[in-house]
Amino acid sequence: MKIICLLSLLFVTAISLAHGQSLVQTVASYAIDTSSSWNINTAKNKQFKPFDPSERVNIGYNINTSVWCSFKIKNTDRFGKSDIWLSFDNYHIDSLIMYEGTRILKILGDRTANQSPFLATLALPVSLDPGQEKTYYVKVKKEISVLEFSYQLARGAGLARKSVLKNAVISFFVGIVFLLILFNTLLLLISKKRLFLYYILYSILSLAYILVSTNYAKHLLFPQFLYFSEFRIYVSCFWVIGLCAFLSNYLNLRKFEPLKYRIIVAANTMNVCVIIITTVLFILGKLDALKTPMLLGYFNFLAALITICWSTILHLKINRAAAIYILLAFLPQLIWGMGVVLKFLALIPSYIHTDWLVYICLYEVLLFGYVLTKNYIDTFQKNNNLIKEIVAEKERSLQAITQVQIRERRSIANIIHDNFGSKLAYILQLIHLKNIGLAEENMKVLANDIREISHRILPKSLDDGALISSLNSQVLSLNTGLPDSKIDLFSYDFPEKLNEIWIYDLYLIALEIINNALKHGNARSVILELYGYPDAYVFQFSDDGVGFDLSQLTMGFGLENIEKRVKYYKGEFEINSTAGEGTVIQITIPVA
Repeated sequence: MKIICLLSLLFVTAISLAHGQSLVQTVASYAIDTSSSWNINTAKNKQFKPFDPSERVNIGYNINTSVWCSFKIKNTDRFGKSDIWLSFDNYHIDSLIMYEGTRILKILGDRTANQSPFLATLALPVSLDPGQEKTYYVKVKKEISVLEFSYQLARGAGLARKSVLKNAVISFFVGIVFLLILFNTLLLLISKKRLFLYYILYSILSLAYILVSTNYAKHLLFPQFLYFSEFRIYVSCFWVIGLCAFLSNYLNLRKFEPLKYRIIVAANTMNVCVIIITTVLFILGKLDALKTPMLLGYFNFLAALITICWSTILHLKINRAAAIYILLAFLPQLIWGMGVVLKFLALIPSYIHTDWLVYICLYEVLLFGYVLTKNYIDTFQKNNNLIKEIVAEKERSLQAITQVQIRERRSIANIIHDNFGSKLAYILQLIHLKNIGLAEENMKVLANDIREISHRILPKSLDDGALISSLNSQVLSLNTGLPDSKIDLFSYDFPEKLNEIWIYDLYLIALEIINNALKHGNARSVILELYGYPDAYVFQFSDDGVGFDLSQLTMGFGLENIEKRVKYYKGEFEINSTAGEGTVIQITIPVA
C-alpha cells in the first residue's frame, strides 16, 4: 500500500511538472524584404536567418521595408490541444499579416482596422492538435520610422492578466490626470496665472501621448483609426514643446536666463516648422525626404531638453526649491528622451521601453501637480494672513485715531476749564459788583482767546485752501511764546490756495511735528519748507534737536499716526536723523 501511494505521488508530481513546462517547440527565422515586393510564395524561397526569442530584430530607420518571419511550431503534448498566442512587443507596427500556407489567417496593426485581443501586445492565435506541427509566415511592416521587435509564444491567460494590469494602470493614470486638469483649471480661473494654463496643456498632451504610445487608444478607443504611427510622432513633438514651455515659465527663464529662454523658443519654433514640413512631405508622398527633418527634430528636442536641465541646475542659486522639484521630476523624462534620441541615432543598443513612460509621466504630472497645488495653497495662506494683518492694522489705526481724538478733546476741555471757566467766573463776579466797564474789557479778552484757540484747533482760512497763511499765522503765534527757540516757514512755488482734501491733515501734521521737535527734540531752530512741483507737493521739516539713531527707531504713537495719514493719501513719509545732529522729516504727496 505504501508503494502504491508513493508511485501515485510521483505520477501526480510528474504530470504537474509536465503541464507547468512548455509543450510547444518553436523554430523561428526571418528575412528582410527591403522593397516590400515579395509575396508569400516568393518569401518561402528566400534565405532566412535564425530568430531567437531573446533576440530583437532591428532594421533601424526604414521606408517601406518588410520583415518576413517563419515560425515552425510543434505541439509536443500527445494528449491535449495547444492554444497559444504568437505575440510581438511593438504596438506600433503598421501591419502584421499571418499566413498558413498561402492563406491569410489574421491581420493586425496600426494601418489596419483590426485590433489585438490583448492590450499588452499584438498577438496572433496559434491552435495545434496533439502532436501537430505547423509552419506560419508573418509579414511585419512599418512604412516609415524605426522598425524593431521581438516575439514570444505565450498563454492567453498570462497575456490577459498582463493586459488587465496595464489597463488598470493606464486608467488610473487617466483618472488622476483628469482630476489634476480639472483642479488646475479652477486654479487658473481663480488666479489668472499663465503657469496653470501651461500645466493644463502639458498634461493634456502627456495624456494623449500615453494613450497612443501604450496602444490604449488603438485597443479601446479608436480601433478604426489608421494613422496612429504618425499621430504618435506628432503628439510626442507637441508634448515635448509643451513640457519645455511649462518648465520655462515655471523657472521664469525669460527673466533670469534670457539667452537660454531664446534657445528653447528657437528649438520649439524649429520643431513646429519640422512638423509642418514633414506633414507636407507625407501628404505629397515624398517619403524619402522625411529622414532629414526627423533627425533635425530629434536634435532640436535634445538641445531643448539639455538646455532645460542646464537652466534648472543654474536656477538652484535663484530658487532652490523650484529647481529641485524640476530636477526630481525631469531627470527620468530626460533619461528616457535622450535614450530615444540616441537609439534613433544608433548610438546605443537599446532604450527604456515605452511601458516605463506611463510611470515616468504619472510620476512627473503628479509631482508638478503637487508642487503647483502646494504653491497655490501657500500663496492663499499668505494672502489670508496679509488680509488678517490689514484688518488688524485698520483696527489699530482706528484705536490710534480714537486716542488722538480723546487727547485733543481732553486738551480742549482743560483749556475751557482752566482758562475760560475762570475768566467767566471772574466776569460774573464783576457783573454782580456792578463793575460793568471792567466786565466788558474781560469779555473782549475772553472772545479774543476763544477766537485764537479756534484758530489753533482748525483755522477758518483752511476752508478756503489757504494752507500757507494758516501755518504762518500759527507759527507767528508759537514764536511769541518761545523765548529760546524759533520756528521759520518758507515756501517755494507752493500755491497760496489749494483745493485738496488733505490740507486739514497736513496742517495738523505740521503742528504735531513742530511740537515733537520742541518738546522731545529740545530743538532751538525748526524750519518748515513747502515746495510745489508739477507732479507733487513736498513738505520738509528740519530741526537742530537731539536727534536719534535710525537703527533703534521704533515708531511712536505720534509718528505712526502721521505716517498712516500720509499713506492714506498715497504719499511718502521719510525720516532722516543722527543722534546729536537733529532730524529731517520729508513728506511727499502726489498731485491729484
